[in-house]
Amino acid sequence: MSHIVFSVESGDRLVLMKPVSSPYEKAKLTPIVLSFIQAPRIARRAAGGEFSEEDPCAYEAAELIRSRFIGKPVRFIEDYYNENLQRSGGRISLQSGEDASQLLLQEGLALIPPKIPQGMDKPLFDTYTSCMNQARKAKKGLFAADAAGKVRSLKNLAPDEQEAVLTPFVGKELLCRVEKVLSTTGLVLSSSELGDVQVPVRFTGILDKDLDGVELLELGKVYVERFILNRNVQVRVDGFDKFNNTMISVVSKKGTFQEELLSKGFVKLHNATLALSDRVEQLQKAELQAKENHVGTWKNFVAKDDAPQKVVSGDAAPQDGLPTTLPDGTAGPRFTGPLLFEGKLVQVVQGDILVVQESNTNTLYRLSLAGVRCSRNISRSPEGSAPETRVTYDDYAWESKEFVRSHYIGKKVTVQVEYARCIPKTMEVRPAAVITDVDSGDNINAALIESGFAHFFLAKSDVCSCVTELKTAEENAKEAQKGIYGEKHNIPVKVVELNRLGESKAKYYLNFLQKGMQGGRPPVLSGVVDVVLGPSSLRVFIPKERFQISVKLAGITTPQSPFGAAPHEVSPLAEEAKLFTINLLQQRDVNVQVFFSDRGGNFICGVSLPDGTNASVALAEAGYASVSNADKLPFCHELCDAEEKAREAKLNIFDETRGEVPISAAKAAASADPFGLSKVTDDSSKLLPYVITEVGEDGISVYLQDCTPETEEASGKMQALVNKASTVGPLCANPKKGELVVALYAADNLWCRGKVLKVNKASETVDVKFIDFGNADSVSLSNVHSIPSDADFNIVRDAAPYARLAHLAFLKQYKENESATQSCIEAIYDFSTDVLAKAVYKDASGSTYFTVTTNENVASLNETLLQRGLAMLDQRAQTVDPKEYKRHEAAKDIARKGHKGIWQFGDIEEDDDL
Repeated sequence: MSHIVFSVESGDRLVLMKPVSSPYEKAKLTPIVLSFIQAPRIARRAAGGEFSEEDPCAYEAAELIRSRFIGKPVRFIEDYYNENLQRSGGRISLQSGEDASQLLLQEGLALIPPKIPQGMDKPLFDTYTSCMNQARKAKKGLFAADAAGKVRSLKNLAPDEQEAVLTPFVGKELLCRVEKVLSTTGLVLSSSELGDVQVPVRFTGILDKDLDGVELLELGKVYVERFILNRNVQVRVDGFDKFNNTMISVVSKKGTFQEELLSKGFVKLHNATLALSDRVEQLQKAELQAKENHVGTWKNFVAKDDAPQKVVSGDAAPQDGLPTTLPDGTAGPRFTGPLLFEGKLVQVVQGDILVVQESNTNTLYRLSLAGVRCSRNISRSPEGSAPETRVTYDDYAWESKEFVRSHYIGKKVTVQVEYARCIPKTMEVRPAAVITDVDSGDNINAALIESGFAHFFLAKSDVCSCVTELKTAEENAKEAQKGIYGEKHNIPVKVVELNRLGESKAKYYLNFLQKGMQGGRPPVLSGVVDVVLGPSSLRVFIPKERFQISVKLAGITTPQSPFGAAPHEVSPLAEEAKLFTINLLQQRDVNVQVFFSDRGGNFICGVSLPDGTNASVALAEAGYASVSNADKLPFCHELCDAEEKAREAKLNIFDETRGEVPISAAKAAASADPFGLSKVTDDSSKLLPYVITEVGEDGISVYLQDCTPETEEASGKMQALVNKASTVGPLCANPKKGELVVALYAADNLWCRGKVLKVNKASETVDVKFIDFGNADSVSLSNVHSIPSDADFNIVRDAAPYARLAHLAFLKQYKENESATQSCIEAIYDFSTDVLAKAVYKDASGSTYFTVTTNENVASLNETLLQRGLAMLDQRAQTVDPKEYKRHEAAKDIARKGHKGIWQFGDIEEDDDL
């Protein structure tokens, strides 16, 4: 017997598993459908939570196969492979010879077509037909007079309805069937005592988070499925946790199934729900057993008594700071920051995660509120970096953040660090503290709990100096039935985050933000600055439209930091300017006027505080910004006056300039042969991190900017020199084609190196290509400066462009359809900004062809464009890398066979590619 029946999805659909020798061996699963027969369709839960209609006798058919075959070894004979279902079609039989298909037909719970199906042997068809005719004669199953009534009407329960149904069974045992395994600790159950409902539940006292890798989560889930999926089990209803989840234990004479999972190291103890169990000691012993056996998540566990001792001699002092513990139980990095300090609350990341600026050093500390737990029920659709992301805040996740922001942002606070945690995913050492408002004396931890937007929670190793105050606050919230302790469930808050929209979509949303414009003046909108990204870059929430938008402050240019640079590599002025904006605007209520949008989808806005302070004017007055493109702004004169005052006082950017160390790059030689291709074998042929800064007009090329620390450091130095050249360099009165200049990119108010493409004398503008980013724009002559001849500016003249043109390997533009090219460009913009890329080959002219992806284990950008039918396959590259060429050819065939994109109306002649 080569397989074991792993699960039964319906009467004729099963999943088989190859036997495994260890719980930690990855199981090989084979989904199958019983060949040549059709069983009734069972009800399925849709995405919205409702159930589909069920065919008569569908449950009886599934139950028959489940009761006879689940968990048993079977012999599987494959007859065909069903492409539509992505399943193998075949027959299974037990060691006794009992055949599943014949069993269903004999009981009248499946049908066979009147004519012999293709590929079926006639003797087998005659056997199946005979079985079905016997059931028809005996009026069994589907042929019974009451067959139409054998249909379940499954319904979906709301959380409060589920609690009402299960409350009478708390502390009691029920015979249940495990319908689905959601995770190692989550199940969906049904029971005859509960009626036609399926309820999601969680195992009491265990947790499958913070384990050692994703693979262990998958192994744990499969382990649960192997032993209890589609089985009837005895379930004890233990109660409900603080988030209204139903907590259960699967019990037997040997104990609970949680003990089995703990002993194998697939889960950890969860103190928040452990008290609901009546087998606390047994659960603790099971976890201890896993630690001693070094299995599962505890394979690297070292007990404190067994840990190697550090010998300290002489005057050596013990290690300072608060300790942390990693998920495997070993000691993590220590928190070595101050344990007691005063500062200003500058950001509320979530209700219980705050950022405080320390008063003496201006250092920003990210802190958790000790003893406080807010909801993490925040969902994003779609995941990733989509231009439009719909974010839903449920279970008072939004209200908890707003409570702290509206009451305490900008206040002077005292921070007392109680303990520290190491966040596994990022290895961030985050202190947990009690934070007190100096002016009012409010304990922010207790105030948040008493508002009803958070729970009191301490892990077993956590300590807190104000436990009594926090418990009292929770009791007060319960008594007043506030927030999460009230009878009514809150209405989720939904926000649309707009990010990297692109020019066309930004203009679409601009219409909403400028609705009600009068006399060319946009309306004043109320907003909240969610986060400060840079000195003049913000993320602002507009409550009226429920949008969160990217904002650039209008009328100014500020010092820029190199993208992704380490703190010590950031320009001091850029960091100071950003800190100035943080203290002025971050998470404050503001008034916003949206003037226009740029090519990147940012909205150029005037932002002011309720007291009338204009952010752009404040930055200019402090010497952190220069006036740029402010002619048409209503506060233009204020900006100019503010800049003049800062310039006269020589504040910040007007104080001094800094020279930089030059770097150089060799230019690639060109060849006359445009079709000679050669494979790249140097270091650039390995996947390296880049940023896509622009998309080529042909739709199959991009501009890539290195993400290495060396490049980012050089870019920061270059920007400082370019900014200096824009002030000391003479205006370029007679620019010539091909001349390298310093020009202002108006959309971002940023001075950049550019090469002159064309001079438009009539309009007194110059077409400039910004060589460090790859994009081009028409720039007024007044915003074009020559590069000074001083030796200090050699780097500006000689350094190679930071943006390199990368043609997408194996692709060719489909020139017959302009819409396909435009679709290509849009698809690349939507792909990702941060990418991995490698050079594959070069042509004789020196052009390099790249593969661009986000992960080496997923489809590349090149393959994605081919799969969507947006580009053609370049057959010239067939001999350069035959293996990679075949992958891309397979991607093209997906679009061709599916008639996608340029293949919509059939095959395209490609002979001219050769």
